[in-house]
Amino acid sequence: MTDTPRGTDPGGPARLTDPDPAAGAQPPVKRPRRGKRIAVLSGLGVLVLFGAAVAAGFLAVNHLVSRVPRVSVGQLPASGGAQTILITGAGFGATGGPSPASAAEFSGLIMLMHVNASQKAGAVVSIPPMVVVPVPGKGDTELENALAAGGPTLLVRAVEQLTHVPINHYARIDFDHVSQVINALGGVDVTMLKPGASIGYKFHAGVNELNGVTAIYYVRDRSVSNADRILRQQNLMRAILSKVASRHLLTTPVKMYRVLDAVTSMLTVSSNFTNSELMSLVKELSSLDGKAGTFVTAPSHQAGKKVLLDRPASGQLWRAITDDSVAAFARQDPQTVTPVAVP
Repeated sequence: MTDTPRGTDPGGPARLTDPDPAAGAQPPVKRPRRGKRIAVLSGLGVLVLFGAAVAAGFLAVNHLVSRVPRVSVGQLPASGGAQTILITGAGFGATGGPSPASAAEFSGLIMLMHVNASQKAGAVVSIPPMVVVPVPGKGDTELENALAAGGPTLLVRAVEQLTHVPINHYARIDFDHVSQVINALGGVDVTMLKPGASIGYKFHAGVNELNGVTAIYYVRDRSVSNADRILRQQNLMRAILSKVASRHLLTTPVKMYRVLDAVTSMLTVSSNFTNSELMSLVKELSSLDGKAGTFVTAPSHQAGKKVLLDRPASGQLWRAITDDSVAAFARQDPQTVTPVAVP
């Protein structure tokens, strides 16, 4: 019997055979190429840097919002889907001159800014400061007297009593700093009915492009009446809000930081306004389409030496705020729409 030589037999010649996969032999392992490893690591690095940038951006924005001064305005109801903010103005008085350094004077601006529950539309309702209304503890007096007598707390109570609209927050705009916002936005446009001049600067009839300095000239014009000056304040705020909404200027981190840096310098808000709520509000305003904002003024009339609200129409307006239907109200009562072109 003759033995057949095997490949494992030390004395016999080795026989070359093809590997049999079925016999459990493993295919050779391919090492990843160096270029692929570098690409993967680079991608991870980009993700890490992006995450760090987002975190740093959030911290920077949170810092800006944290520096906004807070004031106590009593007990304000928490906002649900919709929210209403009472806004007043400061920075100059009835003469249109600059305010004293020691205290910011009331500018005459009283507005309710309402964001609908859908967060896809909103309204700004201006209330003439001279209207005579019941003020808690003061009887029938001009609405602006509530602010002078009891600060924002009494004004909030008076407006809530008047409108039956729950006010969730309060904010005061200092027009001494509004120029920074306008410069950060790259200017705003306002429309004038006729030519005019203020502090040596000439405005022309039609659309005027304002920068930070000329915007202050616009709202501090001493040649116009108090009522027209308040209209200009309203118009300037509309121009700012419309610019933010229509151009989506808060959608990039750099622009958002610049605008927020300017906005926070002009704001004072109620103490119940948290940082996250302020940032959410800015995001909501920046996401609104330019045509999604409705600007109206509560209808009023002169009765002797008093200014009184038109009760039936104003009552409908207050209900429209509560029902998120100010746009529909404006279509039905177009004379209440705050004019775009003002004296």
